[in-house]
Parts: sequence; structure tokens; C-alpha cells
Amino acid sequence: MTIKVILALSDEKEKSAVRKVLAEMGSPKLEIIGSFENPEELVRLAASAAPAVVLLSAQFAREATIPLVERLTANPLVQVIVLLLKEDFNIARQFILSGAVDALPFEQIPSELPKSLESAFKRAQKLVRENYPRPSQIGQILVFYGPKGGVGTSLLVTNLAVALSAYQPEPVVLVDLNLQFGAVTTLLNLRPEVTIASLAQRFQGELDFEFLQSFLVNHEESNLKILAAPSRPELSELVTTFLVEKTFQVLRNNFAYIIVDTPTVLQDTTLAAFDIADQILLVTALDLLAIRNSQLVLEMLRKLYPSERIKLVLNRSNARFSGLNPEQVEEFLGISILAQIPSDGQVAVTSVNEGVPFVLSSPNSPLAQSIFKLASIIAGDRFNPPVPVIERAQENVLKRVVKFLLGEE
Repeated sequence: MTIKVILALSDEKEKSAVRKVLAEMGSPKLEIIGSFENPEELVRLAASAAPAVVLLSAQFAREATIPLVERLTANPLVQVIVLLLKEDFNIARQFILSGAVDALPFEQIPSELPKSLESAFKRAQKLVRENYPRPSQIGQILVFYGPKGGVGTSLLVTNLAVALSAYQPEPVVLVDLNLQFGAVTTLLNLRPEVTIASLAQRFQGELDFEFLQSFLVNHEESNLKILAAPSRPELSELVTTFLVEKTFQVLRNNFAYIIVDTPTVLQDTTLAAFDIADQILLVTALDLLAIRNSQLVLEMLRKLYPSERIKLVLNRSNARFSGLNPEQVEEFLGISILAQIPSDGQVAVTSVNEGVPFVLSSPNSPLAQSIFKLASIIAGDRFNPPVPVIERAQENVLKRVVKFLLGEE
């Protein structure tokens, strides 16, 4: 059986040393299939190529390399060998605990890498012979966070998840990590009998999808799956960061999109979600306090994660009396706005009161159209909304111009 080798090396000396070792091994069961510099491409390639061995630089994704190893090894058919710049027992131990099969300092590459590769090959072959079940999905985890209460994060996130589930073919799950005051099930008019607190009460340290899916609630109109927040605030204490990490690892392997709503307070469980997220979407509004809080959060996030993982979503972007505009927000925060979601009080309030997502009840509204645009950014051509987004958006602009000329706006 051929074992594929994926190179994820960021140092030229490492690349030279590794290629020399691979050339000298000359094994027919070894196939180099790529050399990558982007973590997201690496994760998807490794998943599709499994069984595979990934040779990974410890500095490949900087401070995010350890979470990257966890993502890669969520599929046991992917064996990861980490290459260190120098011998460091503590760092090596962190990589081993995160799932790597070995961690080698640079000077040991010529002597030890062949042995590590042979061991990784044997482990992969053994798992294949045992017919280890392969994950059916390697999904994107999208974590939404509003740094100020009242910016409308939960309503935005819920409608986005419903739109993705209803109008594209891949499975979607919505996780409500607002553990004390989660609003997702209320917004969907659901009264779940099971929640993440129920899962926590029965969690024994190991988790598989067969067990986890019994705690997921179904939204029939869109086929969206929901892991609901606890039914009472005090039950939030049952949910640990370890459970959150395990849950996301299982969900990633079974859903194409994992959409996460989080509370304003930066709890440990929220930080755990940030660590494993593919994208962190900061939701703000044309509000001085919201912008100030966004600035503080962005400073923290930029220290912890690569800038390409951090996105900005501007909610209520058409507020007329705020004294701010989207261009000023981008300039002040130093980040481009990924999506602008307009304010539409009538559509939003009706949606909340009736428990019917506006992307289903009012797909032609500018509010729903903006959510469809965001869904298209996330899912690309697979997303097919019920109405043409571009044409409708242009029509709405024209209507606003006419209203303005008539003095109605």
C-alpha cells in the first residue's frame, strides 16, 4: 500500500534535509503529493489523501501550529511528525499531546526521520487493515463573537445557519455556546429536551458521533441541526472546555459547516472555540461602544491567531443617526468588513416574535439578502438561495433612491 507524504515546511534548511532523507529512503510505498504553506489547504488535502503522513514544521502556523496538529489528527489515518528548530522537551511534549506521533529536532532529521516515517507508515497501514472508519466530512468551524451586548449576533448567526442548511447540499450544525442565556432555540421556536448540558452530564471522556447526535435538535424547515444551550443558567457550569474541544472535533468530521454563537463575556469555553475555529467572525455595529470593544478584542485576537482567521461583520450597517459609517469603522479598526448586514426592525422583530427565521419568511428583504451574500462568501457556488441575490440587491438600491427623491427616506 502506498502511503502519501505531505510536506508542510516553512524553513529552507528543513526542506533540504527532509527531501534528502526521502530520496535516500527510495521506498515504493512512499509518495510525495504536495508541499503547502496554507494551513487550510493542508487540512483539506490531508483529509482527502488519508492515509497520509504530514511532515510539519513547528513554526508552520506560528502559535496556531499546535491547534493545527489537533485538527489534522482528528482523522486517525493522518499521522503527523513535527520538526523542531532545536531540541526542546516541553514543546515536543505539547505536540505529542496534541496528537503528533513524533517531534524531532533539526539535527536528528538525518538519523531519526527514517525511523519515524517507518513507524508512521506501519500505524497507518494497521488502521487501514482494521477498516478504521474515515470521517465523512472535514468541516469549517465558524465562530461568531459580539464584543458588546445587543449588536444582534444571535439573530444574525441563527439566520445564517438556517440559510446555509436550507439552500446548499452539505450538512450544517449550529452550536449555541452562550451557555447561560442562549437564544438560538427561542429564535427557532424550539423547545429541546436535550442540550449541551445533557451531553455534559453523560460525557465520560470519550465522544463519537453516534452518541453525540442524540443530543442534536432538528429544525425541520431547514434540516439544520442544533446543539442547544443549557435550559437554565446554573447548568452552564457542567460544560467544560475539554467537552467543547471534543465536541468540535467530532462535529468537524460530520458536518461541512459548524456555526457557533458565543456570549459577550470571554469565557474559557469561548476561548476554546476560538482556538479550534477556522474563522473568527467579530460582529460589531455603528455604535461607539461596540467599535471600542471591537478594537480591544481585535488587539487580543491578533496576538493569538493569524490575521487571515479574523473577519469583521458589520451589523445594522445602514443606521442613519449613528454619526459613523462603514468606511470609518474599517479605517479605525484596521480591518476590511467581510459583510454588511442592514437594519430592518419590522422584519427582525416579526422573525423573533414568530420564531421563524427571516431568511425563510422574507427572502426578498434587504436583511435576508445580506445574509445570503454572507452565505455565498462562505459556501461559494454550492449556495443557491431562493431568489437571485445580486438582482434583488440592485432592485432594493433603486427603490431606496426613488424613496429618497420622493422625500420618503
